[in-house]
Amino acid sequence: MIRLGLIGLGWIGRVHAEMVHRNEECRLSAVCDADPAARETAESYGAEFFSDYEEMLNRGGLDGVIVALPTPLHASAGMRCAEAGLPVLMEKPLALTEEEGQRLIEAAERRRVPLLVGYHRRFNPKVGLVRKIVREGGLGRLVGAVVIWALFKDEGYFKPPWRREPGAGPVFNNLTHEIDTLRFVCGEIARVQAETGNEVRGFAVEDSACITLRFRSGALGSIFASDTVASPWAYELTAGENEEFPRQREDCYYFMGTEASLTFPGLKKTFYRDSPGKGWREPLACEALSVVPENPYARQLGHFCQVIEGNEEPLTSGEDALGTLRAVLAISRSGRTGQAVHL
Repeated sequence: MIRLGLIGLGWIGRVHAEMVHRNEECRLSAVCDADPAARETAESYGAEFFSDYEEMLNRGGLDGVIVALPTPLHASAGMRCAEAGLPVLMEKPLALTEEEGQRLIEAAERRRVPLLVGYHRRFNPKVGLVRKIVREGGLGRLVGAVVIWALFKDEGYFKPPWRREPGAGPVFNNLTHEIDTLRFVCGEIARVQAETGNEVRGFAVEDSACITLRFRSGALGSIFASDTVASPWAYELTAGENEEFPRQREDCYYFMGTEASLTFPGLKKTFYRDSPGKGWREPLACEALSVVPENPYARQLGHFCQVIEGNEEPLTSGEDALGTLRAVLAISRSGRTGQAVHL
C-alpha cells in the first residue's frame, strides 16, 4: 500500500484527498494545512494532521507527496519534498517563475526522485483521442485551434487575498491548463501575443485576456479568457469532470485542419465526405466520435502510484511542465507590454 502525504487541503487538495480515498493502491497517511479547521477533514480520511509540512516530512513514513498549495509556494514545498527523497505530484503550474521551476526540477534530479506535474486533462480520454487524431493527421494539416474559457467566478472565490494578486488570475490559474492542453495536442508554441485587462473587477491581477498563438508547425491559435462573464463556454463547465460545476452541453475547443475539423468536448468531426467534392459550395458531413469516459483525476493518481513504484515515467515531467510555464509567462509579459514574445 502506497502511503501518500498531501500538502494543502483547499478545493483542489480535497479533490486529491477524495481520489486517494477511492483508490485501492494507496492511502492518505498525512495531511498538512495551515488552517486548523482542515484537521476534521483530514481525520475523516484517516490521515494524521499537521500544520507544518516540515514536521510532516520529518516524521517519515511516506512514499510520495501531493502538493496542492497556492502557486507562489509550489517551488519551496516541492524542493523540500524532493530533498526528503519523496516523489512529488505538484499541482499546476510548476512554479511562479521559470527560475523557481528550474530549481525545483534540479532538486528532484539531484535526489533522483520523480516529479509529476498535475495537468490532469492529459488523462481525460477525450483529450487523448483529440491528440491522437490531430497528431496522426486525421484532420489533414492542422491550420488552427480556437479556445474559449469564459465563466463567472463568484465573490467568495476572491476572499483569500492571494487570489486578487498577480499570479492568481485566469492566465496563471486557468489558462495554464489550456496552454498545456494545446501543447499536448498541437505541439510546441513558437510565439504569443496577448491583451489583458482588469477593468471589470479592478484587482491587481487580470480578469480577462485575448491571446494569439503561433505553433512551431505553422498552425495558428487563439484564446479568449475571462472569469467575469456569464457564459457556458469553459472547459470546467463543458467537460463534465467535476460534479461541482453544472454541466453545459457546449464546446469550448475547436481544431481545424485542411481535411476536417473537430470540436471538444463534443467530439463532432466535420469533413467533406466525397473527394474531390471539396469546397465552400459543397455539403459538409458530420460524425460524432466517442470514447469511454474515465475520471482524469483518478487516472492521474493511478499513474502517480505507478511512477512511485518505478513502473512508469511521468506523463508531464518537470521539463515538460516548464515548457507550459514559459508559454504562460510569455503571455503575461506580452499582456503587460503589448509586444509579441518569442519562445
